[in-house]
Amino acid sequence: MNDETKANPTTLSRRRVLKAGAVTSGALLIGGTGVAAAYDFPSTNENNEAKGWPYVDELDDDNCEVTLEFVNDTNSLAYFEYRIDGETPEEADTPHPVISGDVIYPGVTVDGRGESDPVVEIRTFNATSMVEIRLALGGERDWDFDWTPFTVPSCDPETKNDCKDGGWEAYGFRNQGQCIRYVNTGKDSR
Repeated sequence: MNDETKANPTTLSRRRVLKAGAVTSGALLIGGTGVAAAYDFPSTNENNEAKGWPYVDELDDDNCEVTLEFVNDTNSLAYFEYRIDGETPEEADTPHPVISGDVIYPGVTVDGRGESDPVVEIRTFNATSMVEIRLALGGERDWDFDWTPFTVPSCDPETKNDCKDGGWEAYGFRNQGQCIRYVNTGKDSR
């Protein structure tokens, strides 16, 4: 040690600083491998439809529901995950193998293997505002697309029975009488 280091114990030698830097850099490199990275979806639902890859299309929307058509014109599997009203279902707890830090949502499997014509599955979903579909599980990563929203029309009661047993609350009415008046007259007093 030189006299300057003895006089000031906080002074570090250049060699010690370089060693400490090398150890810290190595720890950062090793420690960084566990950090979840965002998934860069290579396609969109619209691009998939244009290219003949698996896609989803809206067939109909009605009071509190939307009907979707899932199409697969490839010789492979496609698993379309769905999310209703932005919620993650409690039973969705299996880690997603493609999207780090996410889970596998319920979905619709469309198996195009061995089929010469497009395979189509039709599903109707009940929701209050939106159903979202993504494709991140299936035969090719090139087909993956992020959540694609399908808006659900507002929910309105259609019969007096819809207003009974607290149903009026689900439709946003202040009481059962307002709900029944809406069914009978179409006058909305929410």
